[in-house]
This record gives sequence, structure tokens and C-alpha cells, in this order.
Amino acid sequence: MKFGVIVFPGSNCDRDMAWVTRGILGQETRMVWHEERDLSDLDVVIVPGGFSYGDYLRCGAIARFSPAMQATIDHAAQGKYVLGVCNGFQILTEVGLLPGALMRNRDLHFICDRTPLRVERNDLPWTKNYRSGDVVTIPISHGEGCYYADADTLKEVEDNQQVLFRYCVPWVR
Repeated sequence: MKFGVIVFPGSNCDRDMAWVTRGILGQETRMVWHEERDLSDLDVVIVPGGFSYGDYLRCGAIARFSPAMQATIDHAAQGKYVLGVCNGFQILTEVGLLPGALMRNRDLHFICDRTPLRVERNDLPWTKNYRSGDVVTIPISHGEGCYYADADTLKEVEDNQQVLFRYCVPWVR
């Protein structure tokens, strides 16, 4: 597989993503400048974390207009893989690839911690090495991490089996 990692002004996790795809996974990886329009050579597009364009308005609000993001929408429409991490998840929400929105954390606090997630699906490349129901702990670091969608959107996401991981209390199943 060939990976592409989008680089925005303000990204700070793009090199980390490339280190994982090249160094750990041993896969060909190309850094994609945010002004690029052709991603046809890629199998997987990664939208990394960081503070794209400084996130001065709303996380991902400016990045959504970059040519590379339009190319990412086209990439996804072809059934190819897209992974958004941290700010990348926020950007994917802004461009409409993920329904809903991300809002400020409760009490407007920035959170840097670890949180447990329960594996809901293990039939995809991202989750195939887990068992359904496994609990994994991941690092989080964000000021806008509260995902919101109205009831109809949440039902659609659930009906389409689009939830891969779910926040959980590890001792409660």
C-alpha cells in the first residue's frame, strides 16, 4: 500500500505519521503538501494532527478549503481509505466526510490524558488485530474533542456500522 500524509501549515504530527507508515509498517509514504490536487497514486490518505492554519477560527475550518482536502474527498468517494487523527479527524468532519461536529470540551478545558476505547468492529484494516469488545487505551490531547451529532445522524451512523471504537469505562461492558 502507498500512503500519503497531508502537510498543512501548522501540522505537527505529519512526520510522526510518516515515521509509522514508513518505519514501522514498512510502506511507501509520500508527504502531500496541502496545495496538491492529485492523490491518485495513493491507497491511503492520512490527515494528521496539529493545528492546521493555526486553527484560529474553529479546528479544521480553514484546512477544509485546501485543494488536498478536495482530492481527499474524491479519494474517499472511490472507496479508498482515509484516516484522520486528532486535528485530522476535525478536518474530516469540517469537509463533511464525517457527519456531526466537534465542540469545545466540557468546562472549556484542554485535556491531555489517556482514555479507554472499546473496539466495536474488527473487520477493517484499522482494527483487524483486535477482538470485538477489546479495550485499548489511547492518548488524547485536545480542546475541541466533544463529538456532537443530532439523533437522526447518530442513528444513521449506528445503522451504517460506522463506529469502530467507543469511549468506555473499561470495567463496564
